[in-house]
Amino acid sequence: MNYRKRLTGNRWLICLVAALFAVQLAAQTPSPITATLHQPDEAYPGVLLWHQSDELRYDVDNVTLLTDAEGNLLHQWETNLTGGGAPAYLLSTGGIVRLGITDKAYSRQGPVASSDTVQITDVSGRAIWELRAQDLGGLLFHHDIDVMPNGNLLICTYEPLSAEQASELGWDSGESDRIWVDGVIEVRPDIDAGSHDIVWHWRVADHIVQDRNSEAANYGVIAENPQRIDPHFPTNYAPMNIVRQHINSVDYNPALDQILLSSFIYNEIWIIDHSTTTEEAASSSGGRSGRGGDLLFRYGNPAAYGRGESADRLFLKQHDANWIDPGLPGAGNILVHNNNTVFKPPRPPAVGAGPNRPPQDPNRELLEAVEGRSNVYELILPLQADGNYTLEADQPFTAERVWFWDHENYFADFQGGARRLPNGNTLVSDTTDYLVVEVNPAGDIVAEYKGVAPVFKAFKYDRAYAAEVPKAQAKR
Repeated sequence: MNYRKRLTGNRWLICLVAALFAVQLAAQTPSPITATLHQPDEAYPGVLLWHQSDELRYDVDNVTLLTDAEGNLLHQWETNLTGGGAPAYLLSTGGIVRLGITDKAYSRQGPVASSDTVQITDVSGRAIWELRAQDLGGLLFHHDIDVMPNGNLLICTYEPLSAEQASELGWDSGESDRIWVDGVIEVRPDIDAGSHDIVWHWRVADHIVQDRNSEAANYGVIAENPQRIDPHFPTNYAPMNIVRQHINSVDYNPALDQILLSSFIYNEIWIIDHSTTTEEAASSSGGRSGRGGDLLFRYGNPAAYGRGESADRLFLKQHDANWIDPGLPGAGNILVHNNNTVFKPPRPPAVGAGPNRPPQDPNRELLEAVEGRSNVYELILPLQADGNYTLEADQPFTAERVWFWDHENYFADFQGGARRLPNGNTLVSDTTDYLVVEVNPAGDIVAEYKGVAPVFKAFKYDRAYAAEVPKAQAKR
């Protein structure tokens, strides 16, 4: 079974799904998606993939929907998962790969958007391959996955460190007896055998620099080591001090063999070298860049590495940093959905005792935000021939802004995404308002899609090639 094609930008990919499920159009199943086409001739005439999940709740059905451009339901992938706060991605088989929760008790021990299950499904949503975090020595999954061209999966992880382990790294855990460090694993799934191999692993903990423990090997000054991460930035991130990076998106660029990450807490995007071995990824040497797993590029908040002030910050709680895929307008540039969210002060904890005590939401402190105005950036980075990025001495990293969008009525307080479409439009997702808008290059909203449940990232795919779809259903 060949599920190994990269998803976004594959023009023939959706044709398979459209052909498999065209019969469902005749059934006129009521759609949970309402479409408003403000400029029908400007909207991209594809089909919409909408995956329901929410990082702030555990009880959202992890269901994936496919509609036409008018919002009519074409297909639904069923699920045995809940929550997860992560997107689902369409595969060339007509199945999906998704991240969610099987064991709520296990997932609840971790930070925001923790989940425990990755699945590859068939066209109905039935899992044909599954990976459980419980089998990986205490890891938790969270926020995002990416499908590589070879079929491997990149998965965001949380890894627990005891206060003692953190201290050995010069990482002050404060009053916490445990902290969670972010990372990325690469998993090779074997669907036929129902097994997996972890073929690559990158951890933030291997790339920190700190100025609190002069005995530790990673002691130093962050401004002199911008390729590393200061685990004490910001100095206080109450109430979520147990997690200090909060990576919320992962995207792979096969031409560069690099990985793009978004850090919610640092208000930055990061790029790391994937051409390393796991051993090199834990070091500062090796790989095409010669820099191991250190950061090749970072952008959005130079104060995070001592080369700027808070006034120089560009991003605030951004999500879904992604390279625009080959063949699309702006190919090779980077899109960033910048939430621009300021949180309200934490609410007091619930009162009560025993069976009358209200259940505690592990993310209750993040549930309210000051009303603001979100935006989308398109950037060109200063990439060099060797895969590194230009950085002047004592200066912050730079990038060229080539497109920017905001709207007086658009504010995505939590999560959200931005994806380039073949006609040059951009599909922008507002998770907690259950809203997806399609924006043309001039910045006009040409279409709106309103759902009944949250969507992290929405995608639109081309339907024009349905007649060319291989008979994949018969090959299953």
